[in-house]
Amino acid sequence: MLVACASVLQVAESLFPHPVPGVRLGLANIVTLVALVRSGARTALAVAALRTLVAALATGTFLGPTFVLSFGGGVTSALGMALAYRLLPLSCIGISVAGSVGHVGAQVALVYLLFVRSPGVLWLWPWLVLSAVLTGVLTGLVAMQALRRLETAALPAAPGRPAAEDRTANPCPGGSAIHRLDPAVKIVAVFVLGMAVILFDRPLLYLAVFAALAAAALAARLPAGRLLSDLARLLPLLAASLLLPVLFTTWGRILVSVGPLRVTEDGLRSGGVFAARIGLLFFATAILALTTPPAGIADGLGRLLRPLGHVGLDPGRVARTLALAWAWLPVFRQRVRGALRVDRGRRGWLDRTLHLPGDVLADLYLLAESEWRSTRESA
Repeated sequence: MLVACASVLQVAESLFPHPVPGVRLGLANIVTLVALVRSGARTALAVAALRTLVAALATGTFLGPTFVLSFGGGVTSALGMALAYRLLPLSCIGISVAGSVGHVGAQVALVYLLFVRSPGVLWLWPWLVLSAVLTGVLTGLVAMQALRRLETAALPAAPGRPAAEDRTANPCPGGSAIHRLDPAVKIVAVFVLGMAVILFDRPLLYLAVFAALAAAALAARLPAGRLLSDLARLLPLLAASLLLPVLFTTWGRILVSVGPLRVTEDGLRSGGVFAARIGLLFFATAILALTTPPAGIADGLGRLLRPLGHVGLDPGRVARTLALAWAWLPVFRQRVRGALRVDRGRRGWLDRTLHLPGDVLADLYLLAESEWRSTRESA
């Protein structure tokens, strides 16, 4: 339930425009912080890791560049908040800032190591840390408001269970061989292709991967309009991956020189490689998302994680959590919309801005807790 609570906030935030890659409020981290205070570090870490999986299934970005950055940043943020909560005498705001800075640090490191190996990425670090401090303060205030309400609020009545038929539907149904392929095989294929384009920068390899993906998309009869509309959400990241090497690579043969700006052949080549790398990763994950229902991806992921049972991870629990959180997403989303409609016009915009996010979060948390207790009692 907490994973569903955090996932619906992450999905909602993904719908907002993000002109600057890496800068966002981090609404889902509020749930991680509330879970840390009320349920402990282990629950907070599980929520942070699994909500990125559910949100990626909901938005069709599983195993893509945004998923890698979100997963790495979310887990690092949860670890940072857990350490700050245990070792330092900080308020919720201080803990939230620690998590927000850790989130940005992990994302910058992942972008540099995996996608855009340009010094321009590192030059963005001070500005991203400043934005992380500001957003950490805001999310800390919301978390404080939610925790204050949770101390006195009563559990709401749990709603009826969601119908299952709408939760497993394929976003792009079809009867092709790509659709019928085992989800675990498709996940492994996307992972292998992703590692290939990350580890190597050979143009011929990229062309071969693009040809294979294009053939798979044609075989699955995927609509080009759907792929292009999904690609539009990735344009800021693609633009940044292209421009940063162009702006910060000053060596090599100069192609264009305008004042202090120099566009070199090496910089243009590096930018093209980095943009192609992210575009190919998106293409592969889009095919996976459009040919596999989320329940199938969760099941395939659970089977692939089965060997980790020897080191203490319960893959069955992970798969069940993903499936249940996915099933509850519409219920939580509807609850958020209902809270916004009820609150509209009842108080001023300033009061609503300061208190509504915490109230909505507390309501979602109470709903999760109510359903959890109801399930335990029935069991």
